[in-house]
Amino acid sequence: MFFDFKLSLKHSYHALFKANHTNYALKPKRILVLFIFYFFFPILELFTWTGFFLDEIFFPNYKKQNLKSPIFVIGNYRSGTTFLHRLLAIDYKQFTSMSGWEIIIAASITQRKLLKFFGIIDRVMGNPILRTFDFLWGKYVQGEVNFHKLGVREPEEDESLFAHIWSGIIPWNLFPIMEKDRTPSFATFDKWFSEKEKSRVMTFYKLCLQRHVYYHGGKKIYLSKSPSFSGNVEAILKTFPDAKFVYLIRSPLEVIPSSINLWSFKWRLTCDPKEEYPFKENLLKMIKYWYTHPWEVLKGLPPSQVQFVHYDKFVRDPFNTVTSLYTEFGLKTSKIYLKRIEREIRLQNRNYRPKQNYPLHKMGLSKLWIWVTFQDVFRKYQIESARIHFSIKLNKRVNQPIIFTKTRTIRLGFLN
Repeated sequence: MFFDFKLSLKHSYHALFKANHTNYALKPKRILVLFIFYFFFPILELFTWTGFFLDEIFFPNYKKQNLKSPIFVIGNYRSGTTFLHRLLAIDYKQFTSMSGWEIIIAASITQRKLLKFFGIIDRVMGNPILRTFDFLWGKYVQGEVNFHKLGVREPEEDESLFAHIWSGIIPWNLFPIMEKDRTPSFATFDKWFSEKEKSRVMTFYKLCLQRHVYYHGGKKIYLSKSPSFSGNVEAILKTFPDAKFVYLIRSPLEVIPSSINLWSFKWRLTCDPKEEYPFKENLLKMIKYWYTHPWEVLKGLPPSQVQFVHYDKFVRDPFNTVTSLYTEFGLKTSKIYLKRIEREIRLQNRNYRPKQNYPLHKMGLSKLWIWVTFQDVFRKYQIESARIHFSIKLNKRVNQPIIFTKTRTIRLGFLN
């Protein structure tokens, strides 16, 4: 059985009976969120697992579907993975990705066939259901989210599939339950879980991908984007030995405050945290692991299988970044696709918002602390930043970093 009943019961028990004096305490908003969740989630999963069961009866050949060289776009949150993924995904001739509705409400082939049938009826009637859904989504869901457009009908993070088996990072949005100062277990998937547990999760994931590619004709390359897969790279390579990876590299000076702010926003949607930036220590460990682990696993792969892309270079020249990926991966571009890229880049530039400045001091952080703590990340990925005006060298004799500024030298112990 794929569904993790034990973990779901543990989370539910803590959320309902161990929540006092925590960041997920049972305050009015939290009670309402849990009521809505426990009402709709069982209905959704009954629908989903009935669909999976019917797939075995009506579409058993999906298990024979070959997944040739799937591509995984990974990196820390706020590293440009969404924009790159959507630029690649508009190559409809070569790639197929899961949109939000396919991940959450129609993971099975049977569900998609049924929804397609009702969609035809809705179109004949003038799309009243679709227009109502778009209105409600835009007002009550997308309207609350300012970090990117959530893709109900656009490519989204397929890690959300794991919500159907109560695994992955997604339950952490609603159940931020963890041991003190420890990296969230699913964020360090390769390191934390047994081979049996990894097999449970990755087998389910592979079956979902086979269903998807089979439903979409069986010939396209599957294209995935999930930052949390930065912690799953070993398991992905074991499951898909010919997989290709694009790892987005952005400076920790920008990723850290933006990610902490993002997760704070997520938890304020489902909880009333007593801290402005809850679970900061856990997030910092997660972020660092998502920098170091992919490097350790992927650095030995050939350029035809992995590409490390610097965020600053990508946002300066997205067109050439994408076309160079095609060249390295041995893929061909079409004139139609190149025109789509240009159009999408123009649209992105039109909707561009200036970078937000996040209050590091309110988070209990500083640029100096980030630079020292993540110095191995800056070194491995050759990240440069004009935002700080000091350099760091290692005094091997005393095992301390030395900060050289224009006016003085500072010795600091390691902050790990």
